[in-house]
Amino acid sequence: MLSSSSFVRAFVASLVLITLPAFAQAPGADSPAPAAPSPSATPGQQPAGELPPPPGSAPADPSQAAQPAPADGATLSEATASDEAAMGAEALAESAAPPPGFTGIYGRLTDEANGEGLIEATVKVVTGAGKQALTDLDGNYRLALPPGKYDLRAFYDVYQGRRITGVVVTQGKATKLDVALSADVGAVQEVVVEARSDRRAEGALLQDRKKAAAVSDAISAQEIARTPDSSAGDAVKRVVSATVVDGRYVLLRGLGGRYATTLLNGALLPSPEPDEPSVPLDLFPTSLLANLNVVKSYTPDLPGTFGGGTLLIETNTYPSQFEFKPRLTLGGDTVTTFRERNAQAQGGFGETLGFASSDRSLPSALPRDHRLGAGGESAQQLESQWESFSNIWERRTTRAAPNLGLGASLGDTLRFGNQRLGYLATVNYGHRDGVQTGDFARAARDESGSLISQDVARTTQGFSTANLSGLASVGYQFDRDNELTLFSLYTRGTDTRTYTANGNNNVRGDTYASTRLQFITRALSFTQLRGFHRLGLLGDSEVDWQANVSRVDRDEPDTRDTLYSAALSTPDAQLSFPNQPNSGERFFAELGETSTGGSLNLTLPFTSDLRVKVGGLTQVSFRDFNARRFRYLLTDEPVDRTQSPEQLFSPDNVGTAITVRETTRADDAYNAFLGIYAGYVSADYKPVEPLRLVGGVRLEASNQQLTLEDPFTGVESDNGGADQRYLDVLPSLNATYALAPEVNLRAGYSYTLARPTFRELAPFIFFDFVRRRNVSGNPDLLETRIHNVDVRAEWFVGENDVLAASAFYKRFQNPIERVIRNPDSGDLGFENAAGADSYGVELEARTSLARFSPALRPVRVGANLTLIQSRVDLGDAALGAQTNKDRPLQGQSPYVVNVNVGYERPESGTEVAVLYNVYGQRISEVGVQGLPDVYERPFHRVDLSLTQKLGATQLKLTAANLLNASVTLRQGDVTVQTYKPGVAFTASLGWAL
Repeated sequence: MLSSSSFVRAFVASLVLITLPAFAQAPGADSPAPAAPSPSATPGQQPAGELPPPPGSAPADPSQAAQPAPADGATLSEATASDEAAMGAEALAESAAPPPGFTGIYGRLTDEANGEGLIEATVKVVTGAGKQALTDLDGNYRLALPPGKYDLRAFYDVYQGRRITGVVVTQGKATKLDVALSADVGAVQEVVVEARSDRRAEGALLQDRKKAAAVSDAISAQEIARTPDSSAGDAVKRVVSATVVDGRYVLLRGLGGRYATTLLNGALLPSPEPDEPSVPLDLFPTSLLANLNVVKSYTPDLPGTFGGGTLLIETNTYPSQFEFKPRLTLGGDTVTTFRERNAQAQGGFGETLGFASSDRSLPSALPRDHRLGAGGESAQQLESQWESFSNIWERRTTRAAPNLGLGASLGDTLRFGNQRLGYLATVNYGHRDGVQTGDFARAARDESGSLISQDVARTTQGFSTANLSGLASVGYQFDRDNELTLFSLYTRGTDTRTYTANGNNNVRGDTYASTRLQFITRALSFTQLRGFHRLGLLGDSEVDWQANVSRVDRDEPDTRDTLYSAALSTPDAQLSFPNQPNSGERFFAELGETSTGGSLNLTLPFTSDLRVKVGGLTQVSFRDFNARRFRYLLTDEPVDRTQSPEQLFSPDNVGTAITVRETTRADDAYNAFLGIYAGYVSADYKPVEPLRLVGGVRLEASNQQLTLEDPFTGVESDNGGADQRYLDVLPSLNATYALAPEVNLRAGYSYTLARPTFRELAPFIFFDFVRRRNVSGNPDLLETRIHNVDVRAEWFVGENDVLAASAFYKRFQNPIERVIRNPDSGDLGFENAAGADSYGVELEARTSLARFSPALRPVRVGANLTLIQSRVDLGDAALGAQTNKDRPLQGQSPYVVNVNVGYERPESGTEVAVLYNVYGQRISEVGVQGLPDVYERPFHRVDLSLTQKLGATQLKLTAANLLNASVTLRQGDVTVQTYKPGVAFTASLGWAL
């Protein structure tokens, strides 16, 4: 296997090979003469698939340069009454490419100056059939015509019309004709042309990126469709410098958790996880997504919590015409499907849909207002309460079924004159079985100081997940100046996990076998109302606003742990139930968080070169957490302790040989509050034409409170909580210099923050069963402050082509680190370091291979590389006696690589993509007291996707992790944990009805 240094060298070599032909055409370089345009080429532009001339250059042979078609002076006002009658709803073209077998002409009408689509422009056949069509919201049109040769005229109000002659239509083939219209400078009427770009398309996102005020990277729904990715957690790793932990938590530029904020349609999202500050992205199926955009340089209109970047999740909006798209997906993997896996006896049909069965709930016989046994109950009453728990402790086995996915979407836009009503409804369901078998060990020092492996164990996890989600969006455009959109999302996921472990505990001198039965539900509901209004005063100022309310819930009912052990000194001894912690325990936990707020932005265009934007945000969150713990204990009554737990804890023994004690801690319940109140002002100014400056300041006040409360009475505790109040001034400046219309140089500086999360502040202790250690928070954590510097050069070579190089530097004050507090047990906590530095470079290239040969026109290649270095300054404090005083930031990968090669043949509806992703080793846990840091090793992932259109049906076949790579954590020379997720396969069938 290649070393990481070899990997980076190989990638850079491939990146140079990809970009060299484009850079060879840089300004001043000799360039071949462009080919003469074909009838299907956009007038005034290069034929599709070929690079435009480099910025500032001229064609080698001016006589062969594309000449604009002569203006015929036609405008929409010249259409006859009969023509207008013919232009009904049926004349509006679809935004998608025509289906296979279509005979006629299709394409897009755009503004020659900015490339935006022209809405309801006219394409008319002036010879032959005499038909015409209007363009849709994105400027697309379609004309069904019999075979022959045609002359066409494209025209739009106050634009110069164009005539295109000699367009040939062949039976069974779609002839593409894109036309760019230039404004009629002689027109006395001022018309504002607006177009709503399809933000699911790769080209539209690149256009937005080119015009953006800040450094950003994105992946569109069009690109996601070429991958095997099924959720946002899978898809986001394709974005430059983004990595994912546990398949659901994103790291941006090596920074995750509190340093990576997630916004859904512009609104802050809370996390349903008590132990992770990030929003779990596996809650969002890719079918709901329009795009994922990562903003990497800060602007004042974003929340002040900004470190590695801000992830913007934009969901699908209503389509321009009616569509109904059902979908069926089947899948499996090499380690699970049709094989035996650990399972649980509980369940039912409701759990396959994501809803827990009632027998997992805390029994109604148990008291809610006081600790079990503390209410003066009689022995008979207590025994009755103990026996009310379900007596299910052992794992069962079942045969894993193939993975299943079902989905459907329905949407349309209804037009009433100048008004439009659009709607979209989507529902998705997914079910997946899995097996994860691996090895676990703990690193320790022997008497000579050498690093040795202890507590070696074999772990097997069987799991079953179910995800149910629905989206509804309704938008009404009253006129050009006013629009409202109501959006609602509900997504719910369940994890049923059954763990078994067999190994040794060298500290206790035991060999053991343990089991955990766990069931977790996570749910997110989100509703948002958005508005846009053009005021018609103060230079045609604009107002956009949004109000939102969301609710996240996480329920963990009745997690059960058992452990049986025997002395290592007696190899043949039978395992028996011990009286010790983490054996015979039940755990119930509920977390709920409600968040509500809104934002308002006012844009004031004082002049064509100066736009001022002011706005504010309020967002408040209320969280409640409550847990209860119970433990089964042996009495002095003799009993066979080698019995299985369901025999040992049967009603025959409970109350005699077995008692149940409640071990709920005083800090097992808390409530928390986070209030964020912000206002900002920014200016977008062009002092000279090539230079754009966007700068401003944000004033953000926050109040973060966490209060412990009695788990039974709800009475708040006087100590042990946290109350943090901050008033932060967050300045930023972004500069963009346009060397040419397609080339930008960018630079930015900002001063931002990162807050500790509720979980990191809460002193609540959680037991990690797999790694067998406790995790607890720290109420004394401080806010982190961050200096950010970014520079980037980017060249938008073509509609879907880009070359970019970026560099960044970040300085952290009081960064929050996860540390090992006890090297013997591996218990974790959180501390502030004195400071840290992070810096890196990013390279990106996306291009078609048509530049090498016309035969390679269907092949596209994309690659990106991120190189990052970071160092932590621990200051005078040892931070839990950490071993390394000079180390990278926890979670920081030194490199991230993405490569993809795609082949698309529109004539046959075939598309193939091969994708590769790898990240460098990163610190998973910080070592203390002489023990090394725990590193997660690189994971090399190769995926394959094949899509075939079959009329109105689309078949998609995918294969993921073709190298069958392993997930491995190492601490020095000791492998702490390793397992293989296997090679996964899916087959998806979708219909467009």
